[in-house]
Amino acid sequence: MHPFLSFLPLLPIAAAHFTLDWPASRGFDEDKMPTFPCGGFDTPSSNRTTIALNANAIPVDITFHHSQTAVSYLLALGSDPGSSFNITLEPTLGAHGLGEFCLPSIPLDSKTLGTSLHDGQNATLQVVTDGDSGGGLYACADIIFSSKITSNTPSSCKNNTGVGATPFSGSAATRIANESNANGDAQSGASTSGAASVTNTASTATASSSSSSSTSSGIAAPLQTAGWGVLGAAVIGGLAIL
Repeated sequence: MHPFLSFLPLLPIAAAHFTLDWPASRGFDEDKMPTFPCGGFDTPSSNRTTIALNANAIPVDITFHHSQTAVSYLLALGSDPGSSFNITLEPTLGAHGLGEFCLPSIPLDSKTLGTSLHDGQNATLQVVTDGDSGGGLYACADIIFSSKITSNTPSSCKNNTGVGATPFSGSAATRIANESNANGDAQSGASTSGAASVTNTASTATASSSSSSSTSSGIAAPLQTAGWGVLGAAVIGGLAIL
């Protein structure tokens, strides 16, 4: 066998970037993933994932196909928000390892969102990771909040063997992943202030920091505590399987 052929089974994994598995993604096109805001899928899905209104949290399950990744989670309210992803749900985190990674309880309380949700409200979740050669990779999931269910039940929510993550601190935590390298450093030419890029209008109210400490003032610090409380030291320490 030609030596090159032995690597062919690895090519799809190496090139596939990441997938948003739950809530259900609008779609996946590897070539269009660098296209803001939703990886080439600009039309909201007619089949929205129902999220428990009173749970005040949402699990997000993704699969990494890069061994080191910066990840941001954002939200836009409305039936067709376009590019207005103006709510940052979590400090940007640094993940390592290949395979499934799930945060079971990303906060959706009124303090995090800056507003109260209502029964039947539509929204779109955006997951952003750093791109291979600058910029970002994007995937979106359309959701609807409902009081008719009391808990969220993703098809899977666990960490693959060897997959772990740690929230970045300081400006790296407030810099959206499309401006970040996988290690948290700013991409060449990207802003170092922690504000979102001009192509990703993340709220400066939830994406600002007054110091380089991970205990910065404002909303970033409680977000970190709330979002990582369920996984705790297990994920931060890189526990293989939840």
